[in-house]
Amino acid sequence: MNVRAVGCLVLGSATFVIVGLVGMSLAFNQLDGCPDSLQWDERRYLPAGAPLASPALSEPGDPVEIGSTFIGLTTRRVFGPPGSAPSTSAADRPDEIALDCDDGTFQAYRYVGDVQPATSPPADP
Repeated sequence: MNVRAVGCLVLGSATFVIVGLVGMSLAFNQLDGCPDSLQWDERRYLPAGAPLASPALSEPGDPVEIGSTFIGLTTRRVFGPPGSAPSTSAADRPDEIALDCDDGTFQAYRYVGDVQPATSPPADP
């Protein structure tokens, strides 16, 4: 094989990997802390109060872990009110949840309404 072709292949591959890693680091670098809003299927939640050192909700008692979510490449724990459980339908999801911000704090979120589904333009007759 030609030395020049091998050199170009190595240089091209290295450039591709470096550009990919730099792009990923820029994209995921801004994911520290908790997001400004959360969407759980069709339900939308907004922050309630300031982040705290432990998960705290307005209902009395200790919040329970009800699952986790991905934000970027990290898994964040989600907590609900005492007695709540993981849910697969909107009807039994809590109106208040707390999210692990992955920086030693937990942010409470309150349900503010459903997200309207995107509509498709009407088909041409």
